[in-house]
Amino acid sequence: MGDLRYCFEREYAEKTLGLTKSKGLAVVDLEGVTQTAINKALARNVFIYAYLNVGALEKGRPYYGTFENIRLAQYGDWSGEYWIDPTSKKWRSHLINEAAALKKRGAIGLYFDNPDIYYMVKEGFEEEKTSMIRKAPSSWLVYEALAETIEKIQKTGMIVMPNGGDTFVRRFARENPGIIKTVNQEGILYQDKKRQPAEDTKYYTEYLDWCKRQGMYIRGIEYPKNKAQALIAKAYYKKHGWQGIYISYHKELRGD
Repeated sequence: MGDLRYCFEREYAEKTLGLTKSKGLAVVDLEGVTQTAINKALARNVFIYAYLNVGALEKGRPYYGTFENIRLAQYGDWSGEYWIDPTSKKWRSHLINEAAALKKRGAIGLYFDNPDIYYMVKEGFEEEKTSMIRKAPSSWLVYEALAETIEKIQKTGMIVMPNGGDTFVRRFARENPGIIKTVNQEGILYQDKKRQPAEDTKYYTEYLDWCKRQGMYIRGIEYPKNKAQALIAKAYYKKHGWQGIYISYHKELRGD
């Protein structure tokens, strides 16, 4: 499966780049990472995917104030994070500009986080009885906005790897075969050091097996509580022919 590391905690990001082996993949939030650290990793033939939050806005980001007025709802239990309206032209321009800047820094791909906004608008907000900050746009418009953003970024040569977002990915891949070449899914077997319910594992297994049949490269993140569970997860991935697994013993992704 090769060396695969994920790090979205800024204090560990440069260390993660340094630890990733030659021809390994580091999936990193590059905000605050020095260009020197990136260049050293690139010189060792490390492949870099950069974090890009497509469906939510985090309060700690320097651009938060610019987009505060297009927040839709609080993001679950994550304090300071909000689902956002991806149909906004300024948000789409922001994503495309960010992708271009990340490519210039050396990233070859994007960890395209929270495309689940399509599902949330379609069904999720109503299901979870979420308190809305403003009225959500139609699911059709959200789908079109996400699809257009992916197509524009992909044309620049960047690889777009959706994290989650199975409802969106299935529709987009059927209508635009071959554009999404790799997907990522968290917690197929283990989440927060607990075994996922059997129905959840079955659901995501069927989704990833479907993606594999479409020719997509499969990556996943598991959060077990010990090495025994990690071995179970690795065996499960191998059985299904999924190519990449990252094990995290923390809730956060630290790249260790």
